[in-house]
Amino acid sequence: MYLTGSDGSGGESVEEPDTIERKILRVMFDRRFHTDLELAEKASPSEVLSAIGELLAEGYAFDRIGRRLRLRSRGLSEAPQDVGVLVCGLYPANFEEKISSGVAGEEAEEAESAVEGELEVEASVFGSGLVLSDPPDHLTVPKEHLGSLASVILAKRGVGKTYLGQVIVEEFLRMDPPITVVVFDPTGVWWGLGADAEGRPSDREVVVLGGSRGHLPITHADGKRLASLVGERVGAGKPFRGVADLSAMAPSEQHEFVADFCEMLFTLPQFPIHLVFDEADEFAPQKLGVSGHQRRSLGHVERLVMRGRARGIGATLISLRPAVVSKNVISQVDALYLMRMSEPNDLRAVRSRLENFESGITPEQREQCLGLLPVLPVGTAYFLRGGDPFMFRRFKVRTKNSYDSSRTPVAGEVLRVVLGKPRPDLLAVASKILGKEPR
Repeated sequence: MYLTGSDGSGGESVEEPDTIERKILRVMFDRRFHTDLELAEKASPSEVLSAIGELLAEGYAFDRIGRRLRLRSRGLSEAPQDVGVLVCGLYPANFEEKISSGVAGEEAEEAESAVEGELEVEASVFGSGLVLSDPPDHLTVPKEHLGSLASVILAKRGVGKTYLGQVIVEEFLRMDPPITVVVFDPTGVWWGLGADAEGRPSDREVVVLGGSRGHLPITHADGKRLASLVGERVGAGKPFRGVADLSAMAPSEQHEFVADFCEMLFTLPQFPIHLVFDEADEFAPQKLGVSGHQRRSLGHVERLVMRGRARGIGATLISLRPAVVSKNVISQVDALYLMRMSEPNDLRAVRSRLENFESGITPEQREQCLGLLPVLPVGTAYFLRGGDPFMFRRFKVRTKNSYDSSRTPVAGEVLRVVLGKPRPDLLAVASKILGKEPR
C-alpha cells in the first residue's frame, strides 16, 4: 500500500507502514473464511484481536462460524460489532503451546480443508430452502426439514424473538407448493405481515383477523370457526395464511380461542399446516393459572407438538423463558432458536438441553454458547436441530421483507401503513364461516 507524498502534494511515493491490521486485511480480503490458526501465522493472538478491533473501527465487519472468520464491509444500517462478543472463545486454551511447537501451520491447512469440505456440503444440502440469516449460508434450512417441525424460540424481551418468528413465517409464505400458516398473536404485533417493509400493501395474501387492523373481527368464541375456515380452504386446494390477533381479548378468552381451534383441527382431515404461538407460555405453560381454558389449551398444544407431525402439523412457539413453557413441550420440539437470556434457571434449562446432544456438540461449543447467551447482540441467535442433518450454529437474523409491526412504538408516531386486501372470494368465504362482516 502506498501514499503519494507525505504532505499530500504528489511528491515521491512512500510505503505506508505495514501494520498488523494491514497484514490481516490482506489475508482476509478474499472474502473467504479463515481459521484462527491461519491468522496466527501473521501475528500473535493478542495482535490479531487488536487488529480485528481496528478493522471494525474502520467500517469492516466479520461473519463467524465456530473458529472461522470472514471479512466483509459493514452495512449502512448495521451497528458496529462488539469485538469482545465476536472473538469470545476464538482461540483454544493451548493456543500458545501450538504456536511454539510449530504445529499451527499444519493444523491451519487441515482446518482450511475441513472448512472447504463443510461449505461444499452446506451448499448442496442447504442451498435452496428457508433463508433465515444474513449472510444466507449461516442458516438456510431445507423447507422439508422445517415446515412440519415443532420449534421453539426462546429469548428475553426486546432482543428480536418475535422478529425472528416473523422472518420464519415470511419464508413459509413464499414456499412452493404453498403451506397453510396460522399465527396466534396475543399482543397485536403480527399484522405487519400484510404490508411490505415501507408500509405499502403486500402481494402476500395474509388475512388479519381481529385487532384494530383486522380484515374481519373475531371473538373468543370463533376458534372452531377459524379451524373450519382453514379446513374449507385447504379442502378446496387453496392455502390459508392468517393472523389471529387476540390482543383485544382477556387472557382466559385467548386460551379458549386457541383451545377450541386446536381441538377442532384434530377432527379435520390431515393436511400440511404450520401454527405459530407467540407468547407460548400463555397457551402451554409449565405452571397453570386460574383459567380453566388454559388447562384445555395446554393439553391440546402438548398433543399437537407430540403427535401432530404425523398429520402434517408443525409449530413454532415463541416465549421469554424456557422455564415457564411446559417441559413436555420443550422436551419434544425438534429445533431450538436461542437468543439472549440471562436468568440462571433459563441457562440451566438450556445447559440440560445441550447436554442431550453429546454426539453433536462438543463441551467447548456448549460452554461457549452458554457464555455468550447473556450478551448476544440483538438479532443474533443460536440454532439447534437434532436428527439428520444435525445443525448447531450461531447466526444473525436477516432483515424482514414485511413491515416491522413488532418494534417498540415511538411516542407521538403516526403509522401510515396500508395492508394488502385479500381476494373477494376469500373474504366472502371467511365472512360466511365466521359470521362476520368485513371491515
